[in-house]
Amino acid sequence: MPRLGEGVLVGDDGFEERLRLEPLASLRALRQSLREEERQVSYWRRLVQGRLDLAQAAVAGDQPSVEKLTATASGQRSDMRRATPRRSPSFARFAGGLQDRRMASLAETWDTPIPWDDPERLREIEGTLVEIETELSRRRRELHARIDACTRELVDRYRSDPAQLRRLGPTAR
Repeated sequence: MPRLGEGVLVGDDGFEERLRLEPLASLRALRQSLREEERQVSYWRRLVQGRLDLAQAAVAGDQPSVEKLTATASGQRSDMRRATPRRSPSFARFAGGLQDRRMASLAETWDTPIPWDDPERLREIEGTLVEIETELSRRRRELHARIDACTRELVDRYRSDPAQLRRLGPTAR
């Protein structure tokens, strides 16, 4: 059985029931973890959308400055002396934590330079980016549903026992 926050969809039988069984501290930690994951997924979705915009512009015949855009789109420094692409720490954490095989292709695709002068490869990369963007969007919707389910459960608990809210605040001295 997967842990509550991993690979369990809100629509899965028993998800919300399992939330009701979680201790309050665990439920709050789960919601925080899901919110952080949603921030990471949203960030990478925006980056993929930007790279997709570049690929689609190139497929349509718009030829940007190859040196600047290749460096930007592949995450490389403009000096191009690096043998491997430079990744932000955020990307390294995100890609390192990918459990879903479909999403693991993100790291490989991100490292692939956009072939501005090869229309066939451009269309392939465009298709891959569309798939990744679709998957990131799906994942983001799932995360929003899980966060909402956690929030509903927290609100229900606080309504039924307002003393729990007082315990969240600063303690009296």
